[in-house]
Amino acid sequence: MEATGERFVPELAGQIKYEHLHRYALSLELAIGKSVLDIASGEGYGAALLAEVAQTVVGVDIDSQAIEHATHKYSRHNLSFRVGNCAAIPLPDHSVDLVTSFETIEHHGQHDEMMVEIKRVLRPGGVLIISSPNRLTYSDEPQYANPYHVKELYYDDLHELLSRYFKHLYFYGQRLATASFIFPLEDTGANCYLAYTGDPLSINRKVCSLPSPIYFVVICSDSPLAELQAVSSVYLDGNDDLMRGS
Repeated sequence: MEATGERFVPELAGQIKYEHLHRYALSLELAIGKSVLDIASGEGYGAALLAEVAQTVVGVDIDSQAIEHATHKYSRHNLSFRVGNCAAIPLPDHSVDLVTSFETIEHHGQHDEMMVEIKRVLRPGGVLIISSPNRLTYSDEPQYANPYHVKELYYDDLHELLSRYFKHLYFYGQRLATASFIFPLEDTGANCYLAYTGDPLSINRKVCSLPSPIYFVVICSDSPLAELQAVSSVYLDGNDDLMRGS
């Protein structure tokens, strides 16, 4: 599909690639063996990734061309795509365990209608993972206006909205940052990094909280979630280096 600036397609590289793939990467941890709905599935790559571990995945998008493209490109027995929008989801009540909704909510003004529909299709104890640009750092501070965005939210706005529909909210920030990596010279079976932060006077082994997130990523549920230790994470593209030449 053509990259219009409104949606991510796999051919794009750099910051937009890292941001989008990282969100789906962390969703894989919660999608294992689950019935999943991906709202605003776009080109379809994200729903296809989730289908590698989920029991079933349905991608829903308002664009019939995107649905046709995704249906032809991504063929899996447990994956399907349907035309629909976030205020009228074409699924039965209480039919999914997990809803993913990345870079969706800012593209329309029907936020409460969207939440009502998500709660309708979620089973009791189900989970929503949603991302939203932080209006303060995405638009206000750089004085930038995305022509595809209809209604961006500040932290308080997003928190107030989600708390009306879910009892438990787990907020995270997402942004690119500078880091040093020590890595094996050959591929291994290791699947995690140690995290360090500090200064010349003190270095600590802990996950660092970064200032001024560009995006919020929120995990929402009516049941408390115990398996969230893997959310604080890093996505690394071994074939790219944004520091090259600097």
